[in-house]
This record gives sequence, C-alpha cells and structure tokens, in this order.
Amino acid sequence: MTETQAAAVALSGQAQEFFHGLWASLFYTPQAPPKSVLICSPNADEGATTIACGLAISGASPAERSRAILVDFNLRRPGLHERLDLADGVGASDVVIGASSLDEALQRVEPGPLDVLTAGSRCDRWLEILRTDRVQQLLGELQNRYDQVIVDVAPVNQYPDAQILSELVAGAVLVAHCGRTSREALLAARQRLETGAGKVLGVVLNMRTYPIPGFLYRRV
Repeated sequence: MTETQAAAVALSGQAQEFFHGLWASLFYTPQAPPKSVLICSPNADEGATTIACGLAISGASPAERSRAILVDFNLRRPGLHERLDLADGVGASDVVIGASSLDEALQRVEPGPLDVLTAGSRCDRWLEILRTDRVQQLLGELQNRYDQVIVDVAPVNQYPDAQILSELVAGAVLVAHCGRTSREALLAARQRLETGAGKVLGVVLNMRTYPIPGFLYRRV
C-alpha cells in the first residue's frame, strides 16, 4: 500500500454537514446497512465522482469508527486519482486480471485514513474485465476487509458497466445534476439498474450551489 498525503481532502462547514447527512441516510438504517454501494449518474459530468469522493472522505473520519474504501470502476473515464492527487498506476483492473495483488494496488489518503483503489491500467477489454468472476471475488474481498465499499462507475445510460456491477453490490445511488439531468434520463437509468438485478437506494440531487470544496469540483 502506498501512503499519500493529498492536499485539502478534509471536508469543512456545510460540505461536511451535507456529506455526513448523506452518509447517515445510507448507512445508519434500522435494517442491516449496505456494505457496498455504487455511485453513478445517468450521463457523464453530472457529479457522481464528486459525490463518491465526498461520501468516502466523510465516512473515513475517525468519528464514524468504520473503515471505508473508495473504488474506481469507471474504467472508461477514471477520475478518482485526479481528484485525490493519487498515482495513476496499478488499480482495480490490474487486480482483476491478476497483474497485481490487492495490497499492492491500494493507496491511502490522509487524514482519515481512507483507502482508495484507483481504476488502474487502461485496456480495451472493459466488458470482458467486468464480466469475470474475479470482479465478484474482488468486491467480496473488499466487503470482508471494510465496513463500507463505495464504488464509482461509468454513466448508466451510456454504458452497461453499472448494470453488470449492480447485482454484485448491495445497492446503487443515482446522482442527478439539477438543471441538466432530465426526468426521463433518471427514470431510464433506474430501469437499467433494476433490469440488471440492482437495487436503487436513492437519488442525490447535485447542484453547483452546494458548498462542496473546490478540490472536488475542480474537474467535474
């Protein structure tokens, strides 16, 4: 594991309050809370990666007393490494194809600490990688190691990736951009996830007026 001190990753003010509230809504439930959650959006550039980062950082705080990991399974347009200033080296794709062990691919962000598994090496076999049993094995191992597994994935209406992964996790959160995401696109994304045997846990309305720190919004 590589330890990385990323700049200004701590949430503050209203952003902290927002993400703590989102964390509580997802993981503080009367029933057994989900251990693994997809964070996805109907289309590109609607803020799913931003929400995934903020949620994971919030959950990694010492106050939560839990271990969380953030995973980039957006193998088509990975962005977690950029937002958290991490190395763009080995990651999830390398672990799945057996080119790296999980421990070698993990990176750590302080404070928190938060473990992050970036997308890893690029290739043209996205669907082949996602459909292998090794993806299920990887997610299973992560759920055994961590209390929460937060997975960023490619847009639902543009690629089948989220549908494939949805049956391997406890549920999905759809991120809709206010003023950009149409009702029809949101309903279509929900239908796609449910067709893939996934469970939609809720919808986050993402607005640029939310007080989310600049280091998260910089590349949205």
